[in-house]
Amino acid sequence: MANVQPQFEQFHQRIRTDYDSNQTLREKKDIIVQRVKDHLMRSKRPACEEFIQGSYKMKVGICALKGAEFDIDVGLRFSFAETEYTSTEVRKWVFEAVDGHTQEVEEKGACIRVRYQDGYHVDLVSYARWDDTLGREQYRLAHKTNGWRPADPPALVQYVKDVRGRFEGTEDGATGTDQFRRVVRCLKRWNDVALLCESVDKPSGLALLLLADRHLVGPVQSWDGASDDRLAVERIASNAANTVGRITVLKPAPEGEDVFASVTEQGMAELKSRFESLADTLAEAGKHPDPREACRLIQKLLGDDFPVPDIDDTGRKTSGPAIIPSSSSAA
Repeated sequence: MANVQPQFEQFHQRIRTDYDSNQTLREKKDIIVQRVKDHLMRSKRPACEEFIQGSYKMKVGICALKGAEFDIDVGLRFSFAETEYTSTEVRKWVFEAVDGHTQEVEEKGACIRVRYQDGYHVDLVSYARWDDTLGREQYRLAHKTNGWRPADPPALVQYVKDVRGRFEGTEDGATGTDQFRRVVRCLKRWNDVALLCESVDKPSGLALLLLADRHLVGPVQSWDGASDDRLAVERIASNAANTVGRITVLKPAPEGEDVFASVTEQGMAELKSRFESLADTLAEAGKHPDPREACRLIQKLLGDDFPVPDIDDTGRKTSGPAIIPSSSSAA
């Protein structure tokens, strides 16, 4: 069978992005946050501190496809208890600060979104943060319709960090990225290729990350002990496709919400069908003796950034079977 691990690692290198390398988003974020802080000061409102959350904080950001938007999630931490101000008040402060900054400022459920015509947006998520009577740190997220909602952004970041710890030693040579993050980025690009624009039926990046966590308890390797990202993605897709009923994954945070809850019944059926197609394609590619043909199959679902090797650089073919070690999930 063909060894396509080099192509998966090249693909990851092409699609990845992070906070340090995305200068445009950093600059826009800084301008917007300063605008909020200045407005709060002029209005004699409580000050806030910023922190990065979402895919950039978890280090699973990907470059946007042409025609799609890329974004950054920014947390605004206010140092007071939820009883001191209503979530509506706090959201109003933030909205007033950024209203008119661009042509489109929108109130979303969990955030205030500042959209730029160049194809990116900044999501501002407001939190109340205080220590309770037992000295425990408390967070509440200011939601548009649900008021103050329990949340714990640091705990979620720590959870993902702990997950990544299971994949120590699987870092690739080009980017130093572990297999878990490579696989999550792969799933996110597959998701973008299938559904370019935001939709209730398009799973979030966090949903795909937590799905990968559910089905990968450790590194997925080929028969010789090397990382096998193709097999890892195939395993996740196969398990998702064969889920009885809806795919449900609870967020490991106080709110405990199902991160696939927004997907409609029709959208869920289509999502599981897409997972089935992904699993079947990757399985077929894994059995193919020619790396070029295997990569062409994969490219159809992952997009043009997935490389097809030149005829003189077809990579190593292996005679041993691809396997999942005992530390990896076969469920």
